[in-house]
Amino acid sequence: MIIFGTRGITSTVESNQFNCPQCRTKRDGSLKNVSTFFTLYFIPLIPMGSRGKYVECHSCGGNFAEEVWQYDPDQEHAETMQKMLRVMIMAALADEEVDRFERAEIKKQYMELTGLPVADSTLDQEIKMAVESQVTLSRFVGGMVDGLSGHGRALVLKLAYHVMSAAGEMTPSQDRALDQLADTLGIQKVQLMELIKHFQESQHEELA
Repeated sequence: MIIFGTRGITSTVESNQFNCPQCRTKRDGSLKNVSTFFTLYFIPLIPMGSRGKYVECHSCGGNFAEEVWQYDPDQEHAETMQKMLRVMIMAALADEEVDRFERAEIKKQYMELTGLPVADSTLDQEIKMAVESQVTLSRFVGGMVDGLSGHGRALVLKLAYHVMSAAGEMTPSQDRALDQLADTLGIQKVQLMELIKHFQESQHEELA
């Protein structure tokens, strides 16, 4: 009697440190690959392809999707802060120019957000890129909105509002841009007015 079939064989592709989602810190782990083999008398003989890869933590024993292996929270944070800088620049360009008040507000908000100053040369380059791209604020945010939490959406609106109102009363084009931004973020008109009121109260407290 001939006994044949298939079975999965797990092998280690690579071992290294990674950011374990369960331990919430760097841990030693392995990137594993599961391959299907044709077996004869339970002996794996012929590889039939890969079923996929996963990550195993050596500390907690958890198994995670392959994408976790390359995840770098520091890099993700830096990329997020760069996007927030671009949000502010595009908010400033809602009236087609970045004035000195908006520029100063961008620097202030970026410092509060990251604890780091933004160089004038970096700001100039980002403004130049934003002008050349001709991408509107709402369109830019539309490309990242699905990855934003409720807090992240409120932060985007806060940064845009503070920059747009840096010189005082907002222009009609800025009002329209803010309304469009709120729509993109899924923030209803009533919520928008409440958030703006909160932002204004915070501004008054800072000046008091």
